[in-house]
Amino acid sequence: MAEVAFHLTRRRARIDDRVPTYRLFGRNVSVETAWVTPVASSPGGPVDLVVESLLEPELSGFRDEPFFRSAPLVSGEESWLAAYRDGARYVLRFLNVGSFLIEPGRIGFSPEAEGDPAAAEICLLGIVMALWLELSGSLCLHASAVNARSHGLGFLGFNRAGKSSLAASFLAAGSPLLTDDVLALDRDDHGRVMAQPGFPQLRLWPASAEELVENAHDLEPVHPDFEKRRVPVGGGGLGSFHDAAAELRALVLPERQGAEIGLVRLTPRQATIELVRHSFLGTLGEAAIGAGRRFERLVAVAERVPVFRLAYPNGLEHLPAVRGAILECLSAL
Repeated sequence: MAEVAFHLTRRRARIDDRVPTYRLFGRNVSVETAWVTPVASSPGGPVDLVVESLLEPELSGFRDEPFFRSAPLVSGEESWLAAYRDGARYVLRFLNVGSFLIEPGRIGFSPEAEGDPAAAEICLLGIVMALWLELSGSLCLHASAVNARSHGLGFLGFNRAGKSSLAASFLAAGSPLLTDDVLALDRDDHGRVMAQPGFPQLRLWPASAEELVENAHDLEPVHPDFEKRRVPVGGGGLGSFHDAAAELRALVLPERQGAEIGLVRLTPRQATIELVRHSFLGTLGEAAIGAGRRFERLVAVAERVPVFRLAYPNGLEHLPAVRGAILECLSAL
């Protein structure tokens, strides 16, 4: 993997033209960094979020016990994530990475002395951005999404559930990518649930990448310690990227089981349960936002967006038939 330079600008009174602005999850984000992950430049407009280096004294208000600790990755070891709160300001401390301060309009980053800069970028574009978005009123699901027939189509799932492979199959057939891994949802002025574009990259397991992507052996790993590969989208990579919000038409919950392809629409109650299970932030989001407040957002999505359980046989050779069945189901909505 190429060397990563995760350098952030010092705090500024205002943003000037020298600071690059990017488009992430429907927001204009100003940050000086050498991205490894491809990020689209912003078309212009007001800056919604500034990402910059964090001065150590700014952490002085976060000395109490964390309101959230993750389970350790290895029994007996320290939690990999601890979250602290001071009014409307939050700090996420990632083991062997550093601390992120999250507040309205700003994310500050302070690396550990021996922190991993590649992991810092993964944290920023995942959990940190998801929490900032939810504090700003969005809802983030653990999902990939494409723009299929002028509407957003999302694939819910945990690791190895097949959501990214399904998205890659749609890309190969001409449907642009909206996002991978973090699906940020907002409501527009008409009450529609809108899927926000993330960034032009998929993350695929090696077996899926070899089947779906040309020259898969040249793909870099997401991180030296991870198996997944970075798959660039658009600009000579796989398929194309849809850089505007799209109304979310349906969510699909893939489950590799059986020999037949089948789609069953869930009731709003069943759908809400699955959205709770596939919330990107999980219990961290409940602790930070409030379980009741987040549950209301999840219920609102379940009541407006059809959620389907998809059963399909294991094997990438079945993906074209699976794609056809999903599109036929969408046509009937």
